[in-house]
Formats: sequence, C-alpha cells, structure tokens
Amino acid sequence: MTKPVFQVDIATTAQSSLDACVPLALTADAGCFHNAQNLRMPMGIYNISTTRVCDKLIRLCRGLETYFKAFKSLDEMEKSDEMMQEVVDYIELSLYAAAEHVDDVESIASGFFKNRMQRDKHVAYRRFVTELKKNKRLVSAAANAMKHQQARIRLFSMEFAHGSSSGCLHGYFIEGVESGAVGPSSTFHKGQNVFSITTLVWEIIVFLLSCSRDLAIFLNDVATQIMGPPASTQFPMFSKAVTSAARLPTYTFGEEHPFSRVTLNLRSDDGNGSQLESGLYGSIKRGWSKTARASFGRHVSRFAGDGKTKSFRLVQPKTVVLHHWD
Repeated sequence: MTKPVFQVDIATTAQSSLDACVPLALTADAGCFHNAQNLRMPMGIYNISTTRVCDKLIRLCRGLETYFKAFKSLDEMEKSDEMMQEVVDYIELSLYAAAEHVDDVESIASGFFKNRMQRDKHVAYRRFVTELKKNKRLVSAAANAMKHQQARIRLFSMEFAHGSSSGCLHGYFIEGVESGAVGPSSTFHKGQNVFSITTLVWEIIVFLLSCSRDLAIFLNDVATQIMGPPASTQFPMFSKAVTSAARLPTYTFGEEHPFSRVTLNLRSDDGNGSQLESGLYGSIKRGWSKTARASFGRHVSRFAGDGKTKSFRLVQPKTVVLHHWD
C-alpha cells in the first residue's frame, strides 16, 4: 500500500500545507447551515481549532527544546520540577486540543446538512467520519482517559552517549493503576511501557494533516456553492509548529513513528531554513551519526506520590531507535 505523501513548505510566504484551507476559502456561506446550528462558519471553525492545536504544540516544543538543552545527565535534573511540569502540562493541553479538533471538524462537516437524517444518509459524510475515526484513535483515547480515569502524563528520562555526544532522551507514559500498583496504563501500554515525547509531537502534526486532507475530500464533494479563488490561504501557525518539531531530536522507544505510515517532505521555498537550527543533536539540522556507537545508561520514571500508594511499576523502554531524516 502506498503511503500518503504530505508536502510542507515552511517558508514565511508559503501558502498553507493543510489541504482543507483552499476548499474552505472557496466555500460560499450560501448552502451552509452552520449559523442556524449556532456555529461559526466553516473557515472560522477551522481557523480557531487548528490555531489552538498549533499553539499548544509550539509551546510544548519550545519547552522540550529548553528541557533537552538544560540537562545532559540525570544528576542535573534533580531540581527540574518546574520545567518538567510545564512540559507535562503542554503534553496534556496538546492532546486535549487535538481531541477537540475532532469535534470541530465533525461540526464543519455536519453544518452542510439541514438535519441529522440528511447528514447520516450522505455517502461523503459517512466516508469522512470513517476516516476521522482512524485518525483520532490516539488523541481521543488519551484525552478521555485523562479526563475520566485520572490517567496522568508522567515523564521518563534516559541518559545516552553517541560518539562524542551525550545527553538525555525523554519519553512519557500514561499512568494507570493495576492491582493497587501505579504504573503505565495497561490500556495504552500493552507490551510497551514508554513512548518518545518528540514522536507524540509528530503524531499530532500528522493527525492535523490527515484530518485536513479528509476534510478537503469531503468539501470537494458537498460544497457546491463556490466563490472566486482566495487571495491567500497562508497558515503560519502550522508552519511554526512543524518547524518547532523539526528542531527536536527524532527517536522512538519501540513505538511506530508516524513517518512509517506517511511521507512528510519538508521544504522552504524561500531558501531560508535557518529557523530549523536548534543546535540539538538528533534534530533535522544536526542528525544522528550513522556510524557512531550508541550506549544508554541510567533512567528515571517521574511518578508522583499521592500520600497513600506505595507500589509503583518501573518503566523500561522496549528499545531505542535513533531516526534519520533522509
């Protein structure tokens, strides 16, 4: 099966890389029932929703970049509680925003129909909802668990050495309780205790791209009232989110990276790729050496005490894979 391909231009003057932006900009208000359902018009819903997800992702990436740079060993991380909590907060906020994006794009699609019966009979709508279910599995499940099951995000850190470079790789796990012991949730961590934080960032970016493509396909089927060509469909917040993610090291702890399911071609048509330079080893501008030997040392799981629980299940990565961009 051929992998979907997404082209992302991060140039400051680039048009949006999100497929839905053009058909949304071309869709006239006539023929929409969004206002009658007390909703914004389609482009307004999409702009607000996508901007919110990108804002949380950018803040998460900036916090992670600081976190990677600040600590080269576990000993240095002993007094990092405030910085660590900021990272955790933005992981949770990013997942919540992504889960809400699912509801928002469903609202965009639903608003093209006068009533539920008409909507549910429409082939394009049913196809859109089916694809959306595939895209939303991780973000919706994680957000629901955090909201309804007290499943908290916890951080994991591991020391590494790779050639002449050394530092810490950071992961996360979703906490759960099993037989009185606190540890990785059995719902999310069957066979694997911890995931890479930077992989989660790319999961959400690919989620946005996939939802946007499916929404564009739907709009091209149902939005028959078309205006003239849009003057511009720039979406700089998404470009900033992708740029922020590419500044971080790319690695996994045994999970599937989204780049194994899709191809993402990153470019800058204005020739200015300097914003991708973070100085972090393993990022797009300073990729992992393909010849250096890697070794991995001490690791720590950042559980939180609750004043009662005394049993904690330790976290161990299934494996560590350093991913190359080329």
